[in-house]
Amino acid sequence: MTGLDGRVTIEVEARQGTTTIIVSGELDLATMPFLAAQLALAVRDRPGRLVFDLTGTRFMDCGSARLIMAAGRWLPDGGRPVIRRPGPCVRRVLELTGLDAHCAIEPLAVGSNRACHCAQVSEQSGAD
Repeated sequence: MTGLDGRVTIEVEARQGTTTIIVSGELDLATMPFLAAQLALAVRDRPGRLVFDLTGTRFMDCGSARLIMAAGRWLPDGGRPVIRRPGPCVRRVLELTGLDAHCAIEPLAVGSNRACHCAQVSEQSGAD
């Protein structure tokens, strides 16, 4: 497990042709170079499937989303990265940027009620 000043933790698991990158914390301008470095290490063996487990990712900016989607170029036969269990805020970034069309998205676990606080903040700030 590798971390960056407590802002993000990235763990890479490689098993039978699938590499899973588990991200916890925030993906933003400050942590994007760290994600890029970990991603470069993760794909050096050219996995057949690339999964980003974003269950613990609280925030993701557009630049980090583009970096994740661009990882598909390392997959064989036009494969697409898999986004596992993105929270509502991460899913919203993917939808707003159109990047959700370039990946496969696995849903939240059954019974999860994680809410997107970023939408509530923008709604509250517009009410002032």
